[in-house]
Amino acid sequence: MIVQTLSGKVEGLKMEGAYLFRGIPYASSAGGSRRFKPPTPPLPWEGVKRCDRFGAIAPQNPAQEGILSELAQSEDCLNLNVWTPEDLSNGPKPVMVYIHGGGFVGGTGAECDGLRYASEEGIVFVSINYRLGALGFLNLRELLGEEYATSGNNGMLDIVAALQWVQHNIAAFGGDPSRVTVIGNSAGAKCVASLYLMPKAHGLFHRAIVQSGATQAVRDPQTADVTTRRVLEKLGLSPANSRRLLELPAEKLIEAQSAVGFDTSHGLHMFGPVADGLVIPRDLLAALKHSQGLPPLLIGFNEEEAAIFIQNDPRLQSPHLEVLEGFFGKNADAVWNAYQHYSKSMSPDVAWTRTLTEHLYGIGAIQFAEAVSFSGAPVWMYRLRCGGRLGAIHGYEGSLIQAALAAGDSGFMTTPSFDDPYAVTPEMKELARGMRAAWSAFIRSGNPNTELLPAWPVYGEEHATMVLDLASSVRRDLPVPVGALVPHQVWRMD
Repeated sequence: MIVQTLSGKVEGLKMEGAYLFRGIPYASSAGGSRRFKPPTPPLPWEGVKRCDRFGAIAPQNPAQEGILSELAQSEDCLNLNVWTPEDLSNGPKPVMVYIHGGGFVGGTGAECDGLRYASEEGIVFVSINYRLGALGFLNLRELLGEEYATSGNNGMLDIVAALQWVQHNIAAFGGDPSRVTVIGNSAGAKCVASLYLMPKAHGLFHRAIVQSGATQAVRDPQTADVTTRRVLEKLGLSPANSRRLLELPAEKLIEAQSAVGFDTSHGLHMFGPVADGLVIPRDLLAALKHSQGLPPLLIGFNEEEAAIFIQNDPRLQSPHLEVLEGFFGKNADAVWNAYQHYSKSMSPDVAWTRTLTEHLYGIGAIQFAEAVSFSGAPVWMYRLRCGGRLGAIHGYEGSLIQAALAAGDSGFMTTPSFDDPYAVTPEMKELARGMRAAWSAFIRSGNPNTELLPAWPVYGEEHATMVLDLASSVRRDLPVPVGALVPHQVWRMD
């Protein structure tokens, strides 16, 4: 299949029931003289570009195994992948744009597989790469001047450029540019939520799915400047010779960012969007509440998000205020107080898991949902309660939906590995099918209601929440997390 884009022709791969186009440039290289600058349109090419391999990914720490270790890294990484149904009859198809997670320092659009969305759901699936870490989110406005005023948000501007590409080109792949859903999990969800705040993103997407994330990773400029100073120190640079950042090998920047603070793949991060007043407004919730025409939102989090981090991260094995200061900055005391409150009525382990889950994910999701709902946009909230041996951990909703996609109509996983905390068991079949149907319905129409789940009302003033479990139900009486009224939307540190 050959498709004409605005930059040139691309040829994809024939798959079972779909076509796949890998590594299509949506912007020019972000390296060389373009480092730390906003994205620019892709350079046109002649002839037909063979898109049978994934493009280069954003520079990041090398992975030990898996897809990341197999892909080249380059600052020329602004490319995307498209899966489109083989059958393009019955008019343009809804479009799903996947934004990968990875703590703003890792990940790639190649980590997902849109084949079944395209072949079985009739959805045009797009996954993207965007700049990460220091190359995508290092705030250099004060050091390098107005030419680099957006450097703290260039990763977000990359995503906007990809959505602009979708608007201009996706019809040629059979997609409907008026039905674009952006979806992300973890840091990808935080990117999606940040798009709601960006005037440049207005009109580029028409609904959004935010899984375990919101705007809690957006940093104020002072915090962003602290990160910048720490990166300079690791590189042995002073503000006076900071322009050497433009010339250093990308590998040196990655080494420096890896040595800065709690740049983990969960929670709040040293890197991420900046409330700079230019790309993203300074008062996040006020901007949302007074916005008009915001897209419909499907958002939620999982009941034991933090359990997987507690298991895998030695720093989190037991509660310490010092650890919380690294994760939450000036909000650490509020988080510690919440832990002290919960530990009076439950075991320390349960209290620790609940505290981290709520303050890493739950509070941010609730506050974001309420702000978007206040603006008048329809919001559907979920809370996943069903999970594996560690409970409904971070990313588990993705496991359920992928299991349902993989099973199709032919059956379901029958031999899961019970040692795997992300294993999905046969008893979860109906829940997984219901979630797959709800997500697909939302992508098609902007409303997640389906016969496979109970009637799902909008969040609204009653805070109606779909509790996803073996027997799902709508609840309006879920307890408010301790500290939910405390502002956590912008991460601050001294």
